[in-house]
Amino acid sequence: MPDLNLNAFVRGMTMNESIIIVESTDMPKNSEVVFDKLMSMLNSSGCVKDIETVESDIKARDWVSGSGTRNNLCMHHAKTDGVSGFCAAVIMYPGNVAHGVFAWPENTDSNLQLIATVFDRMEKIQLKRQHRKAA
Repeated sequence: MPDLNLNAFVRGMTMNESIIIVESTDMPKNSEVVFDKLMSMLNSSGCVKDIETVESDIKARDWVSGSGTRNNLCMHHAKTDGVSGFCAAVIMYPGNVAHGVFAWPENTDSNLQLIATVFDRMEKIQLKRQHRKAA
């Protein structure tokens, strides 16, 4: 798998959540490379019990209803028995483009607050990025 030149790392974790967000200096042209990196990041989160189940469930959901692609964000997501708690992995690219995966246990009703937390952290990274450019 090619190196994605990841230059920043933010990790937030409580007992029931694991969120990994990184910045990359360049975006690969191959979406499979991006997805593989995201799955690897998710697997390192500490919440994944079975990465094959998670990947299969995310791909199955994408096949049925597509990934959540909107405003330069491509977010793959699914409920799955392959995780013990909410987990997310996001790669942020230049031009405010981001790709991510979200997974949460089957027996969970809603994770809107945790998803909002991920977006809040992404926004903070974007603000820091803008500050660096202005300096």
